[in-house]
Amino acid sequence: MPESGAYSVLMPLAPWEPPEQVAVALGSLERQTLQPTQVVVSCDGAPPEALNQVICSACLPVEIVIGPGGEGVGPVLARGLKRCIEDLVIRADADDLSIPERCEIQVKAMIANPNLAVMSSGILEFIDDPTRPCQIRGVPSGGHQLYLCSRWRNPINHPAVILRRNVILNSGNYRNRPGFEDYDLWLRLLHKGIVLDNLQAPLVLARVGSDHAKRRHGLAYATKEARFLKACGSEGLMSWQLVVFLLVTRTPMRLMPRSIQSFFTKKLLRAKVK
Repeated sequence: MPESGAYSVLMPLAPWEPPEQVAVALGSLERQTLQPTQVVVSCDGAPPEALNQVICSACLPVEIVIGPGGEGVGPVLARGLKRCIEDLVIRADADDLSIPERCEIQVKAMIANPNLAVMSSGILEFIDDPTRPCQIRGVPSGGHQLYLCSRWRNPINHPAVILRRNVILNSGNYRNRPGFEDYDLWLRLLHKGIVLDNLQAPLVLARVGSDHAKRRHGLAYATKEARFLKACGSEGLMSWQLVVFLLVTRTPMRLMPRSIQSFFTKKLLRAKVK
């Protein structure tokens, strides 16, 4: 790989993350066929000792960035991105696994497409055993299809993202939009005519379960979503007609029994693993 294949990894970290899951996530980065120049672990407050030991013992060029705590994902990602030294930045979650070829595939794709600012991929979701994924979270391919999808839902799988640091910083970086930090960023980029795309092949194994479903259900989440959509209308990222339509259609789904919500999610937004 040429020198332009250098990249950083950005991993946000909450202090309550299970150390064993973080160890597995870091282990998947250790096994990458193209190794990172830097791994920035951006912490939402000081990690406990057990978690700190897991991070420091990883065979990776880790840099820990510690914030005051209680800030949320947006500020944690924004701070971490500023500390990345490479322009190409791979996003990695602390409870997910990247397949060994993930970083090499995405870095090569970004080098081959210099106008591309953000790229993600499909994701294989699993509950307990990553060798037994239960479903695929697909994404649209092609600029037009991605834009159309963005009018209705998030068109990018955030845990599988590679991005160009300078483009993101020049576009305002991640902002404090609880629950919608990445969707907010993609909409702002698309509004400016910046190119985003996806690879169909799943490159990340994402851990899901009851806690994952809970985060997108209930009155608290519906309230966050309403605030986000109203902000999109105020900033011109969505038309007010679309904002009203999404509020009318999404709010009941957030408040319906979780079992029914999960049924619709699996039928409409997921595919079975073949």
